[in-house]
Amino acid sequence: MMWDRLNSRQRSYLLACFREDQEAERRVRAARSAYQDPGPASAWRKLPFSIKAELPFAEYTTIQRRLHEDGCLDAGAGATLHALARRGLLKITEDRIDVPEVGLVARVLVELTRDGRACARAGLGISPEPRRPKHLLSGWLWGNLARVAAAGPEGLPEDVMGGKAKYYLGTGYRPNGKPSRGYIDSFAIRTEKGRGTFVLEYRWRITEAGRQHINAYRADYQTVYPDVQINAPDPL
Repeated sequence: MMWDRLNSRQRSYLLACFREDQEAERRVRAARSAYQDPGPASAWRKLPFSIKAELPFAEYTTIQRRLHEDGCLDAGAGATLHALARRGLLKITEDRIDVPEVGLVARVLVELTRDGRACARAGLGISPEPRRPKHLLSGWLWGNLARVAAAGPEGLPEDVMGGKAKYYLGTGYRPNGKPSRGYIDSFAIRTEKGRGTFVLEYRWRITEAGRQHINAYRADYQTVYPDVQINAPDPL
């Protein structure tokens, strides 16, 4: 097992990164529960490890603080990270950020790989989390689809649709070059004024494809996302 081949220092660094990775996951779940788009995992999985500026201009990152508390933050941090990277447990990249009174400086980012998370869980004795079946939507998309379904024939106002959910659920979109699922569609609410007809607003309602998907996998969703319920005014 990979965990057994790591020394105590490497284990400390891996666990410090893992704990921050799990905090990032919790923040993403909170955003999705509020129908916000947290962005792609390729972005939020990249965790700040260090800022290349002298203290006190740049404070320790959360990961550095964890390591400092464990007594293993020193000049050899980079070598330890690269040792973990060579084992395929994390990836190291850099970007640049603006630090007051200093200017643009380099920032080191670490991103745990799937093997890295599995190794950390094994070291902590944590069972791996079950993976979501491919035929099910993410929790964020499922929550938005459930909201549209619950709105019934009157539809859900377009301006309350969560983030970019419409691009993945709505008809006629191609997010990342792939056709969207077509589970919801927009329609116009019109009003007559004078001699003309004007659009008051656009709303989203469930399509037949969306209705079929919900009916086919409702029980699966209730198991995977028990906090998200569909209270539709009419049977789907």
